Amino acid sequence: MSESRDNGAPEMIFQGKYDLKAAREKVWRFIIDPANISKCLPELKSLDVESEDRFLAVLHVGVGVIRTDFKFRIEILEKNPIDSVKLKVMGAGSGSSVQVQLTIELKEALEGTELSYSSDVTIGGIIASLGQRVIRDAAEKTVASVFECIRQQVE
Repeated sequence: MSESRDNGAPEMIFQGKYDLKAAREKVWRFIIDPANISKCLPELKSLDVESEDRFLAVLHVGVGVIRTDFKFRIEILEKNPIDSVKLKVMGAGSGSSVQVQLTIELKEALEGTELSYSSDVTIGGIIASLGQRVIRDAAEKTVASVFECIRQQVE
């Protein structure tokens, strides 16, 4: 599942599904609203909404022994109301960079909504030198906490 791009930066794919006991419309409204979704971003220091589809966030990020503030530019590339959203996330801090292409899909489920996600993540710089296992473990914990927070907010 993990590969490396031509520039040597590690590339990782993350995928998962969550069953939420909430109407699809409610989940949709939550995930596309920066003020709402920011409640689920770990160690958020600031959020600046530039437009409905673009915002800047500063998060205190830690992987292994490296802990630093990262500035992220988040852009919604495509919205298919109550069905799916595609985002591009670019972040940098302390000689490291992160690029994410994320797709979230929402489907009707027996007891609410099935949320599935797929992301293609590329890490560069100092954090990339920690190795993919350390990065993957930290990223998986962060992703799980974000989606668990979404569950708690919408249910």
